[in-house]
Amino acid sequence: MKRRVLLLTLIILTLINILSGQNRSTTAEITFEQLSHNFGTLEQGGEKVTHLFEFANTGEAPLVIARTKTSCRCISIKTPKRPVMSGSKGVIEVSYDPKDVGVFNKSIDIHANIEGGYITLFVTGEVK
Repeated sequence: MKRRVLLLTLIILTLINILSGQNRSTTAEITFEQLSHNFGTLEQGGEKVTHLFEFANTGEAPLVIARTKTSCRCISIKTPKRPVMSGSKGVIEVSYDPKDVGVFNKSIDIHANIEGGYITLFVTGEVK
């Protein structure tokens, strides 16, 4: 008898949870048009080059970019200062300063309220 009451209670609680909508995702989801960009061949000591990584928040909650981390000081980043609402789009501006000669493959970690906590973007090219 106790088992039946316990089982019935669990079923009722599960149904209440499903019907109240608490089962929906409450995280943001960031979807980029592209995760990498090749700047091609750049001249050493030339002007900084910039690429705009466009994205959309395809999740249920507002997207908040908490911080960014780059693999070198040759990269500068501008991110949205305000939350990007569900269904809205945004841009992350990545600039590269071609000071050092050679092939480069740099990463940018975007830390946000998304599953896994962050996503990585890449910029590549060669400085001559």
